[in-house]
Amino acid sequence: MTPKTFVALSLAAIVLSSCGGQVRGGQQCLSSLETSTKATTVQTASGPVAGYIDDGVFIYKGIPYAKAERFMPPQDVEPWKEVRSSRAYGPTCPQDKRAGWYSDAQAFAMHWDDGFPDEDCLRVNVWTSGIADGGKRPVMVWLHGGGFRAGSGQELISYDGTNLARDHGVVVVTLNHRLNVLGFLDLSAYGAKYVHSGNVGMLDIVKALEWVRDNIASFGGDPSNVTIFGQSGGGGKVSTLMAMPAAKGLFGRAIVQSGSITNLLEPKYSRRIGAYTVETLGVRPSNIDALAKVPYEHLLAAYNGAIQKVKDEAAADGKLPENFLDMILFGQVPVVDGEVIPFQPSTPEALAVSKDVPVIIGTVYNEFTPDREDPIFRPLALKQAQDRVQAGCAPVYLYRFDWASPVLDGAFGSTHCLEIPFVFDNVLLHRTFTGGGEDAIQLGHRMSRVWTSFARNGIPAAEGLPEWGVYPAQMNFNITSEITNN
Repeated sequence: MTPKTFVALSLAAIVLSSCGGQVRGGQQCLSSLETSTKATTVQTASGPVAGYIDDGVFIYKGIPYAKAERFMPPQDVEPWKEVRSSRAYGPTCPQDKRAGWYSDAQAFAMHWDDGFPDEDCLRVNVWTSGIADGGKRPVMVWLHGGGFRAGSGQELISYDGTNLARDHGVVVVTLNHRLNVLGFLDLSAYGAKYVHSGNVGMLDIVKALEWVRDNIASFGGDPSNVTIFGQSGGGGKVSTLMAMPAAKGLFGRAIVQSGSITNLLEPKYSRRIGAYTVETLGVRPSNIDALAKVPYEHLLAAYNGAIQKVKDEAAADGKLPENFLDMILFGQVPVVDGEVIPFQPSTPEALAVSKDVPVIIGTVYNEFTPDREDPIFRPLALKQAQDRVQAGCAPVYLYRFDWASPVLDGAFGSTHCLEIPFVFDNVLLHRTFTGGGEDAIQLGHRMSRVWTSFARNGIPAAEGLPEWGVYPAQMNFNITSEITNN
């Protein structure tokens, strides 16, 4: 062995042993996996599951949390007795083609993983640093973006919960639920059987939160300390859950990232979308159950066409929402059906449902407008914060993420989704989006500490950051973060 070879091998050994197999200190490291069924088996209410251990983190993927017939509310899964291998992500909800697939720049930066589609998609994924150890770790349940039409709990590499579980002592849960026509087609006009069809996608999430309540202690988590957080459509889901009586008590804190929603669809529009969908497919109202056998692609096409038709009618009548984001999402959000969602999220009645829930609300600086401050998500974020303060709700903390990505010569700015790798402490892991520079890594360490501090005790704080007061104070996250008054 030459001296040069010896030095190289010695350096490699030092790097690998010091990194523990993960991305640390600017190095990309690998370690062996522990895949023993005996060492990783956890007993859930439905049956035993086995995962794997990566650098001290127990990881479980694709665990069924419910089952559902098309357009019907979710139900408990059939229990199993044999240990279920839960080491790979489960099916994702069928959805439209992602427009970004055809943009090389976006595909490079975002690094999407859209998995494989199947209507049997109700799955959870769990990351934890200990199982069956009596741990009382805070639990953070992530709700993915993509509006209410697309996405999954695995779509971005940023969603990986390893670093939060290992370095921050929380249990991370991500999940898949029904989307688009499968989750939000309102057929309530066709009989009591379909009374909740316009909101079954949200009922899926409630069912997942019930799974967390009933099972997370076996994964080392504290079922009495659950924080829900989500970005874009995930933030909209967080906003909606805060207005749902069925979700009350299933979480104690909430974080809305570039996804504040204050208005949902009214039944007069959602039912019209349902009627046009049925009409387009040639299904008779007397035979409405035949929709269960319509191929998904035909169902989705009819649904998309119906949304556009109702949107055009509303525009002609001057009834489209004034807010730009609400106008874009018209017809593609849950419905205020009077039961699952009794009131619009911005009303006093809805705010009372989550009055005791502390909330972090914010946006990134540019979102989809890299040359100027965001005009799309910001107004609704401010309205949501103001509504909660005026209603006397628990503390509200406002932020703006100002750091801009250097990737592709700075083409993205501080764009939509950019804060996700920072709050998950995955800046290096998702370096195609962040660049992975040292300043960004340190900002990620600080932001992830803030998010997990909030999950732990309701106080968003981290060493190296100024004290974050309640709204109207605003934390501006950057290399040097500062507090301003909004």
